[in-house]
Amino acid sequence: MYLIIDDERTLGCELIARTPQAGQWVLESLHDRIECLCIDFDLGELRTGLDVVRWAIKHKHLPNKVQVVSMNPPGKKAIIAELESAGYIGDGINYEKTRK
Repeated sequence: MYLIIDDERTLGCELIARTPQAGQWVLESLHDRIECLCIDFDLGELRTGLDVVRWAIKHKHLPNKVQVVSMNPPGKKAIIAELESAGYIGDGINYEKTRK
């Protein structure tokens, strides 16, 4: 299943979380069934997609595939840096885990 955490878009994903809290709940509850996380930086709240990614890495709930769908250049760059430091490689949008 594809999960998107975004306060506005759906991008055809099967699961949609509109807030950071809802996204974390889905990742915690269904992390073994999430094939790909599509993540936005700006989530309309104080907490961001970067906060969710950091939490998911810490708790080992981040799927092997992540798509960074943010239109916020500094936010997107920060999420990408966090993914790369956790062993993900990608092309600026699509990232995949390369090491455990």
